[in-house]
Parts: sequence; C-alpha cells; structure tokens
Amino acid sequence: METKNSVKSRCRPALALALALQFACLPPPQLAAQEASLPEGEPGALKAPEPEPDAERPERTDATSAKLIENYLAAGGGADAHRAVHNLRATGVINEAGKTKTFELVETRDGKRYLATKWRHLGQDYHEVEAFDGLVAWKRRLSPRKGPPENHGGPDGEHFIHQRWLLHPFVPPWSAKYVFRYQSVARVQGRQAYLVVGYGPNNVRSWFYFDKETFLVTRHGGLGSIAGVREYLDFRASRFAYAGGILLPKKLELLAENDAFGTVTFEQIETNVALDSERFAMPPNPMPILRSRRSGEL
Repeated sequence: METKNSVKSRCRPALALALALQFACLPPPQLAAQEASLPEGEPGALKAPEPEPDAERPERTDATSAKLIENYLAAGGGADAHRAVHNLRATGVINEAGKTKTFELVETRDGKRYLATKWRHLGQDYHEVEAFDGLVAWKRRLSPRKGPPENHGGPDGEHFIHQRWLLHPFVPPWSAKYVFRYQSVARVQGRQAYLVVGYGPNNVRSWFYFDKETFLVTRHGGLGSIAGVREYLDFRASRFAYAGGILLPKKLELLAENDAFGTVTFEQIETNVALDSERFAMPPNPMPILRSRRSGEL
C-alpha cells in the first residue's frame, strides 16, 4: 500500500528536476479523498476580500479552514516537518520597477522577520534593513548615508509584519495568534483554489489561496500601501522545491490590485540556522538628543 512518505519520496526527484513547472507533483491520494467534503462551486474572478476595517474576528477557526491548513502541511512535507523548521534564511534577487536588488531574508516560526536589501543606483550603493522583533517593527538606512533607526509603522509596517514570504502562520507558536475563516472558491492563474482569510494580531487580516489539487498556497497577501495609497498587496508563488524537508516557493510575483509589478527569486534557502537575537532588535539611536535648558538653570 502506498503511504504518504512513499508518495513524497516519489515526487521529490520530479520537483528537483522540474523547478520551472508550476507544480511538479499531484497530492497524495488520501489528501484528494479529503477534498470531497470541501466546498464546491464555480469560482469567480480572482479577487482579494473587500476592505472591511471593522471586520469581526471569528471566535474560532472553522472546520473547512482547519482541513485546508492540515492538507497544506501534509502535502508540503508533513506537519512534523513544518513544526521542525524553527527559522529560515533566504537570499536572492528582487526585480521591481526596473530596479534589481539583492536581499537577505530571515523568518522565524514565532513571527520575527529581518530583511536586508542592497542595490546600486546612479553610482551610489544603497543598503536598507527592515525588521520585526515580535513586538516592534523598525527600519534603517545603512548607506549611502547611515540614518537613525525608525519605527516601521502604518500600512507598510503592518504588511511587513504580517505578510511573510515563506513561513505562513499555520504552526505554533505564531499560529496561536490567528483564527481562520473560509471565504470562497477562487482562481489563481486559471487554477481553482480555496480562499481562506486569517485574522492575526490586532485583527490584521491576511488571505491565503490553497490550490484545489495540490493544497499548496499559491497566493497570499494583505492590505499595504504603494505611494501612500492603501492597496491589496499579494504574492503569487511558483516553482516549489524542498528546503529543510518542506515545500517552499522558489519565486514570488509581487501583485498590487492583481497587477504584477515585480518578482522575488530565491537563490538559496537554509533552515534552522544559528541566529543572533540582536539581528531583530531595534538598535539604539546614535544621534544625540538635544535638551533645552529650563529657565533658571545654568
């Protein structure tokens, strides 16, 4: 009898040989059987949930969302393999608006993030850092002229905190801060998918599209901003490959209101790397603080 492990072993070489394919492997038979009880229907146009600033947070995750997450974990290497990945470090290239940047990304299972980007423009070398330590998000310019660390707030900071590139909030401890609600059937690149909305810390919403056949998350995102305008900012995933025993995308398309404006290509992904906690902590402000002298003081 074919087991989940035997199917994964059979599919792994195919994935390694066919990274250019959107999907190199069908889901295990037991996952396809579970799908029979999932919602059916004619999918509408691909569209993220409408903005609802006061959307009510569900009391608990519904059964359909829980099953989709369970299937995602099983199809992507198994729940145990996902729980065994405590962090990852990825390097690669971002192409956006005609600009090419290299990056180093760190994401942890408890929600911390670190993203350093470097690029060259008009003869100047640029280096910027964004990070979230689990409580506070911050950013800093390191070159061409080093600036002080700043709080990373507003829609940009909110999007950075909650919309991770690789590690979704489906396993503890970060998953404990989320509840999920199934919304509808949709399409991603012409393929049917199930759309689930996640309500995270401070009721910030994220959405996840689970492919109907593979159960992999092929699109995810949330509200952010471009040029000061609040937009749906999503990531469309492709070219999945194993890293640390779990399936992760090798490429993400950057989407604003369904229009692609850039790509993220992962050249290397390492899991369970040694990390210095100071990487995530907001550094002290090196700029001196000037205090005015009160009346009567010398």
